[in-house]
Amino acid sequence: MDKRKLIHSAHDVFETYLLNSVLAHLEKVAVPLQEAVNVGVSNNLPSDIKRIQKTLPQLHTLFVANISKRVMALSTGFDQKEHASKAFESDDGWEGLSLLSTKEIDRQLLIDNHVISCERSLSKHLYALRQRLIVITNRENLEESTNPFGPSALMNSYARLIELESYSNDAERILYQSFYDVVLVGLGEVLDEVNALLIEAGVLVKLPKAPIKKGRPAGGGLPVSGHAPSHLEQRDMTEQGVNSVHSGRGHESTQKLFSQERLMEPALYASLLDMAKAYRLEGGDKVSSDGLRISGEQLATSDLISTLTNIQKTGVVAGVDLQESVRSQIGMKIEVGGQRQPYGEQDDTLIDVVAMFFDVILQDRHLPNIVRAMIAQLQIPILKVAMMDKDFFAKKSHPSRQFLNALSHAGLGVSEKNAKIKSAVFEKMEELVARVLMDFDNDVEIFAELFEEFEIFMGQQQRQIDLIEERSRKATKSSEQLELTKRKAAYEIALRLNGHTIPEFVQLFLDDAWKDVLVLALLRQDREPQEADKCMQVIERLINSVGEPADNKEKESLLADLGRLLKDLKVGLENISYDFHQSAPFFKELESWHRRVLVLDVNEQEERPDVDEVMMVDFDEDLSMESLEASLLQELGDTLSAMPKDKFSKWANNMQMGDWIEYSNAEDEVLRAKLSWKSSVTSNCLFVDVRGGKALDISLLDFAEELRQKRINLLGQEKAPLVDRVLLGMKNFIKGDVTEASLA
Repeated sequence: MDKRKLIHSAHDVFETYLLNSVLAHLEKVAVPLQEAVNVGVSNNLPSDIKRIQKTLPQLHTLFVANISKRVMALSTGFDQKEHASKAFESDDGWEGLSLLSTKEIDRQLLIDNHVISCERSLSKHLYALRQRLIVITNRENLEESTNPFGPSALMNSYARLIELESYSNDAERILYQSFYDVVLVGLGEVLDEVNALLIEAGVLVKLPKAPIKKGRPAGGGLPVSGHAPSHLEQRDMTEQGVNSVHSGRGHESTQKLFSQERLMEPALYASLLDMAKAYRLEGGDKVSSDGLRISGEQLATSDLISTLTNIQKTGVVAGVDLQESVRSQIGMKIEVGGQRQPYGEQDDTLIDVVAMFFDVILQDRHLPNIVRAMIAQLQIPILKVAMMDKDFFAKKSHPSRQFLNALSHAGLGVSEKNAKIKSAVFEKMEELVARVLMDFDNDVEIFAELFEEFEIFMGQQQRQIDLIEERSRKATKSSEQLELTKRKAAYEIALRLNGHTIPEFVQLFLDDAWKDVLVLALLRQDREPQEADKCMQVIERLINSVGEPADNKEKESLLADLGRLLKDLKVGLENISYDFHQSAPFFKELESWHRRVLVLDVNEQEERPDVDEVMMVDFDEDLSMESLEASLLQELGDTLSAMPKDKFSKWANNMQMGDWIEYSNAEDEVLRAKLSWKSSVTSNCLFVDVRGGKALDISLLDFAEELRQKRINLLGQEKAPLVDRVLLGMKNFIKGDVTEASLA
């Protein structure tokens, strides 16, 4: 087997695909770009389109050449590293104060989401090809990010070329989406072709079979070693077996399921019946009646569930009407001449209990309105679950409860703005809800599958969010640290000026220039501790050099140090790239002053008419080594004591990390943010958005005032899962505490 020849053959197949698909993308992208111009998305798009048209041939050639080169590099055994944008590399020291712009973070998130989506849908194709490439190239491993045939390499290579053109955000978003739709979505066929080529050449590897699913492992994680098939891989590989089980579950087995599985514990049913009675009593006919006459034989539970399934799937097409009660929707389906069959007692109870359940969800203060509405679409599926499986109300580990809880937790930071721009998390939530409405018939296991898929997805998203949030915290901490370091530098200078009288030009130099030198040295103190000490010694030597020497011995000592002092001053200024022309007047004045104080005697000074009078500055001895820390503590104490003694100040002071708030931006859009960091020195608070980016940076005093003026609403955090909160609210409701029911 000629491995080099195999790589060349795979390269030819892949290059042909890229030449055609990228060209098709570049031709088709003109349509969405022009549509965006027509609706006035951005004023920059017309100029973007002109530049895109000019650079199309070059972009096409550069991209295909880049990928071709990386594919051919496999045949040399050279492990070519991924050169994708390293959006989240760490940095430290002075350089650590600079961060990625919001545009760069948004761009990388968009790229990552496209890559993740493609990798998920092509997981089997990519895994098989990656294993074969490992055999051909004699590698121990080949990461997906370095696989030149994979979506990560393609998307990031394309993105680097696009970034070089500095298009507007809207143009980049359209280009990336089109590249995904045309190039990445069609990748499966060419990967199959490359895999087939390698199989024909005898490159056979042992691919693992999907494990039999016997329940989630402890902790919900994936296997640590070996290939860990994704949820979708497992689902695809076992689809035929699952379908065969479903096809055998006919009417008879369904009836058996209902007759044996639905029996509830008497205590549980009694509790649910109390809830239903309280709900009917509070809501009257509008919740307990559908306006139909009841007569005839009892409607079988299986028939009722079939009706619910019909309503559920109609809602996928027509949309779920949240204003129409489930009772009314069922009645419209089964009524004949204004009358319907009676429901079984347990079914009748569950209809009202589940209706109450979702009424409480719609009042849950933790959830944004748009997430409440999304979850409320699941009322009919959850009613079916409650009818089919007695464990829904009894077990916290029930898969449909876990699914609802996961949607709630992921949706805490969603706002109307997030929904409009379709964040990856919100889109995934919409997708999963739609799949429940479309696919859920009688098998409750679908909730376990979707919950597992959502956990994996959120794990991927959370890693991105954590990285961005850490960068946001680091930026805010660095900003505060810089301010505190500037204060420390000013304090160290003032401490050394204590009790001295110096020329005004020296004081101005220390405050305007040397303070920045000291700031840099203090920031680097952990790595280069001697630099800060050296900078402060230079201050002391400079102050001594401009004072009147006590005797000739001290004068000689100062003269001997003069050359080294001037050199140290210039080196320090070079470290902060201080403008030489700006410092020249200071050194000229300093030279003149040194001549007056250290070189000329009194008579010679009086004989020189060109020696101007220099204004002197006195510094009283009023500082101590503990003054800076005491000053900071005093300022913090003053800030806290200035806060009015009311509930708003108390709420602000008692805020915990992870607490969510709701606020409006300048465009009156209602947004959400989470407390990520609170300074123990200045009381400043950092709030981040759902993606981990900086949303608000505000002092505790100002935050309390915003609460007071109702411009910010403190939501707290989800201390209990959604279903637990709702059930507690329902229990409070039957006790007569409607307020606690809505705020549970």
